[in-house]
Amino acid sequence: MRIVQMSDIHTGSPLFRADFMENAVEETNALEPDLVAIAGDLTTEGYRWEFEGAKGYLDRIECENVVVIMGNHDAKNVGYRHFEDLFGARSRAYTFPVPEGEAKVVSLDSTKPDLAEGEVGREYYAWLDSQFRDWEDGPKVVVVHHHILAVPGTGRDRNNLRDAGDVMAVLRELKVDMVLSGHRHVPYVWSISGVRIVHSGTVSSMRVRGTMPPSYNVIDFDEEEVRITL
Repeated sequence: MRIVQMSDIHTGSPLFRADFMENAVEETNALEPDLVAIAGDLTTEGYRWEFEGAKGYLDRIECENVVVIMGNHDAKNVGYRHFEDLFGARSRAYTFPVPEGEAKVVSLDSTKPDLAEGEVGREYYAWLDSQFRDWEDGPKVVVVHHHILAVPGTGRDRNNLRDAGDVMAVLRELKVDMVLSGHRHVPYVWSISGVRIVHSGTVSSMRVRGTMPPSYNVIDFDEEEVRITL
């Protein structure tokens, strides 16, 4: 299974680089992934024209399976209304065929209006359980914007997932294979109790930290190994 993981597009920002986004779309189409996961922060201020700009780029992705979630910037100015109108439900489950069988992908909206920090919330734990508990047909993947584990090289840890410990316990019990996140603009990978936490950097913004340039991830995994390419 091949996944292209992008996040933190940030259309509307003076630091947004259209050429970087265009290149990422072209390269993604050449890679022919099974899934493209967009891990939030499509916009800068949550305005409709910013969402429309991001959608213009994402609509050019040729992969049949594109999962898009909200980030904290998208929840500004009641931006979740525009997200729902243009991209659909903020949290949902998908299934699609992959070489390993059939993958299940659950997207979670961890945002709170006008707040930088996030939370999945107790009301979603049972739903997560119902989606993954008896799933044995293929990979289990969660896409959520906020970071569950601290990301090195991002300064003081803040604006994280407020219920990260409880969420991690649920994911571990359900034997989720991979969690795809963004938010911190620095790529990093953790592997905890069999759950791989994969962070992507900002794909098209110069709102970078330290020496890490804009980037996205290409993830290839099968029953024997996982390879993540920056």
